[in-house]
Amino acid sequence: MTNIISIQSTVLNDLVGNQAARYMLSSKQYNFYEIPTIVLTSHKAHKNSIQLNSKSLNPWLIYNHLKRTYSLRSKDFTIIGYTPNLLSAKAVKKIIHKQKKILLDPVMGDVGVGLYINKEVANFFKTIISQVSYISANFFEWSYLNDKSTDSYSLNILLKDLKKFSKKNKTTVFVRSVPYEKKILNILCKGNQVWGITTPYINFKTRFHGAGDLSTALFAHHIIQKEPLKKVLENVTKEIYSFLLTNSRGPKNKIIFKAKSLSNL
Repeated sequence: MTNIISIQSTVLNDLVGNQAARYMLSSKQYNFYEIPTIVLTSHKAHKNSIQLNSKSLNPWLIYNHLKRTYSLRSKDFTIIGYTPNLLSAKAVKKIIHKQKKILLDPVMGDVGVGLYINKEVANFFKTIISQVSYISANFFEWSYLNDKSTDSYSLNILLKDLKKFSKKNKTTVFVRSVPYEKKILNILCKGNQVWGITTPYINFKTRFHGAGDLSTALFAHHIIQKEPLKKVLENVTKEIYSFLLTNSRGPKNKIIFKAKSLSNL
């Protein structure tokens, strides 16, 4: 079976970080290896969340022990997500230099919320995005990485930035949740090839945490399956939308998602 290494937050009682990745991937015939960047009883949005690990938790040390224990290889697919501080960031950077297939989810903030991690860590992500094979970022995160404001970042400029970055760094980029014509637009770019797909807004009972982590895990799966770019976007969107609908208060209408080419915009 294919190995997947997941380096994210480990949150014991919420479907985020490593828990989200394990939930989505364990049933799909992968060997799943988890490296925590932080250990929490629940998502930090809950005021009674407790951090269980010491501040000296070292993902680099855990990574090296796992490699020796389970014979992990440099070509094993690796997901990197929430990074709480510069100590973890330095460890993550070492791992990036060792692993050849990195999917980076630069967890740092969201539209309507702003930046919710240390600014030094957010800026650290800017230094490593050119060193990974795949990126999965929401609209706020991609805007921040490109020094753009979400209030004035037009679709045309965003697409130009995506193609330029992807071609220069040979990176496949998935940008999630771009506000577009009262809907949500997901974009997947590889070089000059760009696909987009829209979904309706979902009316959640309460703010839903973990949608990005779940989407990133699904993105990893469909990449590993070597599906065409268009099919990757359609399958990830269909599966995450179906999952999220179960947590919404709105109608559960079935929608057929078809991606459209944005290459010429």
